[in-house]
Amino acid sequence: MIRRVFAASLSLLIALSGVPSYAQVTAGEAATSATPRINGTLGTTLASPTLSPLSGPSALALSPALSPSVAPALAPVPALASSVQPAAAKPASSVRAAAPKPAALNASPRPSAAAEEGLSPHQVQVLRDAWTSAHKLVEDVPGAPDNLSDAPIASEPKREYNPSPSDWRDEILHFMLLDRFARAGKVRTHGDVKQGGSRHGGNLRGVTSQLDYLKGSGVTTLLLSPVNQNQADSYHGYAPVHLLAIDPHLGTMADFKELVDEAHKRGLKVVLDWVLNHSGPVFEYTEGSQWRGLEGQPKEIGEWTETLKPNDLKDPKHFTRRGVIDNWNDRAQATNGDFPPNYRHYASDKTETAAALLHIAKWWIQETDIDGFRVDAVRHIAPGFVPMFSKEIKAYAASLGKKNFFLVGENSTGIDADLIPHLTTDGMDSAFSYPAYRRETYALHGQAPTRALEDSMHRTNQFLGPLAGRLLRFIDNHDVYRFLRLGEPEAQLKVALAYLLFSIGIPMTYYGTEQGFRQDTDRLDPEGPDHPADPRNREDQFADGQFKSDSSAGDKFDRNNTIYKFMKQLADARTAYAALRRGEQWMRWSDSNGAGIFAFSRIYKGQEVVVVLNFSKDARQEEMWVDSQASPAGTVFHDALDKSYTATTHAPVESGSKITVSVPPLSVRVLVRDAK
Repeated sequence: MIRRVFAASLSLLIALSGVPSYAQVTAGEAATSATPRINGTLGTTLASPTLSPLSGPSALALSPALSPSVAPALAPVPALASSVQPAAAKPASSVRAAAPKPAALNASPRPSAAAEEGLSPHQVQVLRDAWTSAHKLVEDVPGAPDNLSDAPIASEPKREYNPSPSDWRDEILHFMLLDRFARAGKVRTHGDVKQGGSRHGGNLRGVTSQLDYLKGSGVTTLLLSPVNQNQADSYHGYAPVHLLAIDPHLGTMADFKELVDEAHKRGLKVVLDWVLNHSGPVFEYTEGSQWRGLEGQPKEIGEWTETLKPNDLKDPKHFTRRGVIDNWNDRAQATNGDFPPNYRHYASDKTETAAALLHIAKWWIQETDIDGFRVDAVRHIAPGFVPMFSKEIKAYAASLGKKNFFLVGENSTGIDADLIPHLTTDGMDSAFSYPAYRRETYALHGQAPTRALEDSMHRTNQFLGPLAGRLLRFIDNHDVYRFLRLGEPEAQLKVALAYLLFSIGIPMTYYGTEQGFRQDTDRLDPEGPDHPADPRNREDQFADGQFKSDSSAGDKFDRNNTIYKFMKQLADARTAYAALRRGEQWMRWSDSNGAGIFAFSRIYKGQEVVVVLNFSKDARQEEMWVDSQASPAGTVFHDALDKSYTATTHAPVESGSKITVSVPPLSVRVLVRDAK
């Protein structure tokens, strides 16, 4: 989602999320033997659209002081709407005539006076700029279907499809903004490539050319920004105008299929960012774009920009037409309004609209063999459509042999409880863990006690329980600041990456982070209107890019980069020890005064791995409890990242085991036994 449109409500979301201030996290104690755990499973059972209860322990061993008096109720999955079939192709007489050639478009130089009524001068300028952008020429895409009837869904699988992973917790996702990651072959730019809002020429062939580099970093799943055709100025992909075409600036459908096939040959999966909530700016309103409310008839629209495809959607009934959101905390606006300035919200609560959107998504799976969707802006989609989408897409993918097709919902909320519906009634496999991300920033940067990380874990437990194992976790992405800030040592990032890859949940890294890209600020507070994250968190990674900073200059596909190599070490350890991917998480140590040690165990099938992170710039040594059954007295651990280091458990009391661990400054210990 384009973060800038949510900036106005960010402060409120953070306040509601319980993000600790520095003062709030300076009090507390180190973890004791009565340590809490997080558990959760994510496996083949989730391929069922009914989302049956997860296997494994269901009770959480939380201390009474941390346990809520009443656990949040997880509503049972309701009976979902019956399968809808794509609408039949419209008779020729009812299909809007084919768009004239671009030169013949009847585009006015600015919005109508009615559209500007009541707006401030600044808002008028924003609207005019958006209108100018909307009426730029949108080229034809040769071979792309213009109608749903031109993109049929086969009754039988057309090919042998790549199977799904058995458990998505085993994966490490890596998000790439396609226009900025890599480029190869024919390069197409638009606008000033030194500016953050222009097309810089990254493309699909570029990604294919770097698959071995990506594999070498340890990531296992590529999460690609949207590939549908957008207008020329829309480099990010979140304003689609042709839902059955690859954006020609990124390449061709053949390029995309080659990318997916070559990724699969290397054991990599491909998840596609999918814009299900809205289209790009495909029409204007006749009486202004202000929010109208839900009473009365929807707004009338004026001319179409003649760019929306498939033609089946070029009908006002497929859009809510209630105007642009001006209050993000108003639920009616959030699920019916247009994203500013002029992205048009689908009326996906209507049967015919839902059928068309489902048909399009299935067609992309059929044609390209992708392994999952990141559903953009999921909290803004008509609530009844999301469970239907999940059920239909999972069932269709399973019919192709993809029995665990991945669906992850992007919701930028700061409130843990808001994620529960996505993981239950919505039928999705995962959801973005924004609440934990917001709470943990200061501690991960060594600017708050590590007790903040323990408190964040407790809060996640209280609201999500075993669902916590299904959250998509991250330390940066294209909507927030890059992790490294000005002046920070790279070792700070290394410790944070270890926290990300070894904590419970599904980890996601961000392009450029493995090369040490930095945000050009020392600010740790969240991004906002006066302190935006983008576009400076969206630099060019390709060597000849002109939108660079000191940290991103030069060859940034360097396989000798120390962060790149360290991330591969972490990934290898995660692959080697199932406990680091699927185990319950038990607290072992946190500090209440300043940056220090954060330690936890992951336990799976009797195997314990102890992760000890030192966020301090000083060497530290601590004695901490471990599991007396999994790691009885006399158990010898070695560090998976430094085989020369060992530690042996001892029993200070009859019923418990402890281990003493020393950790260099800003470093990590991953204590494992030989058994894997």
